[in-house]
Amino acid sequence: MEIERDNAKEEAVEIMEKCIKCGLCKELCPVFKALREEQVSPRGHAILISENIFDKSVFDCTLCKACDIKCPMKMEICEAIKRARQVLNLKNKENPEAKTILKKVLEAQNPYLK
Repeated sequence: MEIERDNAKEEAVEIMEKCIKCGLCKELCPVFKALREEQVSPRGHAILISENIFDKSVFDCTLCKACDIKCPMKMEICEAIKRARQVLNLKNKENPEAKTILKKVLEAQNPYLK
């Protein structure tokens, strides 16, 4: 499991290190538009991940791929986000909301039950 986590971390960092931090991705990001916080923008994720900082903010990403399309470096940002999520999941730091929804689906086949 540790090898899998290290591989995912390495892949995420490798993708995000190519970021030139131009910010073109931010204008299309629905999460950044709503929250107006740099760490949830694709550029924010790139900065954190390229510095080996894996923050739970990666779970805020919608994986809409707008940033992938706009990126002048043709980075696969969403793929790096998926790898960062995998790293956190393997460290048992998964998204608590996702855990709750999964539990509801498994128990009652309905994510909306209280």
